Amino acid sequence: MNIFKKFFIFLSVIGVVSCDPNSKSDDNQTLALLALAMPQPVNLNFEALVGGQSVTFNDTNLTVDGKTVKFKDFRYYISEVKLIRADGSTADVTLDNEFNWQNSGVALVDFETIKTSDTRNKVTGSVLSGNYSGIQFTVGVPDVLNHLDRTTASAPLNIGSMTWAWSSGYKHANIEFSINNDAGYTQFHLGSTTCNAAPNYGCTKKYRASIQLSGEINPSNQKIVLDVDKLLVGYSSAGAVSCMPGTAAPCDTLVQAFGLNISSGAVDSSITQRVFSLK
Repeated sequence: MNIFKKFFIFLSVIGVVSCDPNSKSDDNQTLALLALAMPQPVNLNFEALVGGQSVTFNDTNLTVDGKTVKFKDFRYYISEVKLIRADGSTADVTLDNEFNWQNSGVALVDFETIKTSDTRNKVTGSVLSGNYSGIQFTVGVPDVLNHLDRTTASAPLNIGSMTWAWSSGYKHANIEFSINNDAGYTQFHLGSTTCNAAPNYGCTKKYRASIQLSGEINPSNQKIVLDVDKLLVGYSSAGAVSCMPGTAAPCDTLVQAFGLNISSGAVDSSITQRVFSLK
């Protein structure tokens, strides 16, 4: 049921309560509770920053963490979005189904115009009305969807370049770049590893980053920043480098930027993710 259907049901309930000649004095309280139970729209606007400036990656040179960097891919999946109340409880965000970009609770964020001409920097949905003081989301595809057949899956889970060539499923993030005008590119593909093949698909090492950000949240128009300088801090390797999880140095620093343990692939409380923040 989408937010508009719920809204019309809400209006119908209001009509029944307000027209009942036998309604009690607590009708106002009932209506207030109904209002709190109704969903409100969620619009999360993701922004990539280089040197504090918002960018879209279009095969031009950028100065990132003091290095000359050129990106040819910058995409990642978002899922399991929750808003956090002051008491620590959470409210699930129901993501909209939007052609090409969102389906089955998964959204694609796309900052590049090299592999694809279109970009997408927002995630939309709905959540229960309320006051929220934080947000939580996962960078990656949920386990239950991670081994879909991308040739028959609905967008955005049908993109060939966002899947592995083996049983591990999807690339949770696909970030490719060159440093200091080198001809070779670092291919940072964040995805699950140590996986079983068919028919018992599943991966022991998830490498799915759970991001939690604290601060006053405006559900209908909230900016979330990804700081590219902080992603590449400490990384300076030139040439063609295949940076999959578990490939050790120099790729470890990229994995740890998302708050993930380089060995287990789990969220590591001793490592603070350094790329995402509220704005």
